[in-house]
Amino acid sequence: MIYATKNFPFVAVLLSLMLGGCSTPGSGEGASRLFVAPDKFQNYSCQQLEIRAKAVVTRRNQLEQLMAKAGTTPDGRLVSVLAYQSEYTETAGDLDELRRTAAAKNCKPIAVLQAPNSGR
Repeated sequence: MIYATKNFPFVAVLLSLMLGGCSTPGSGEGASRLFVAPDKFQNYSCQQLEIRAKAVVTRRNQLEQLMAKAGTTPDGRLVSVLAYQSEYTETAGDLDELRRTAAAKNCKPIAVLQAPNSGR
């Protein structure tokens, strides 16, 4: 028991470095697509797509703030990865799928999906 307690900081740092390297914001479309079902928004109207896109961008911004608040220390990065990274990656996939669906339905441009910082 004492052995595990004594080495916990080392294991926590090692784990955060390993996990932090494989799932960083902007790590590519491949990871985000794993979290989103194809045609997830197929039954949405153009108006519903716009409402959903605004909600996803808002949540993504909240997650970015939470991850920044957690900090860049090894402990903070570990918290970010464990608590926020999977949902952050999912929002990237949702935004990609919303863009695809809106284009396929010939919707008018959705402003939050056109913004340079919306999911990339």
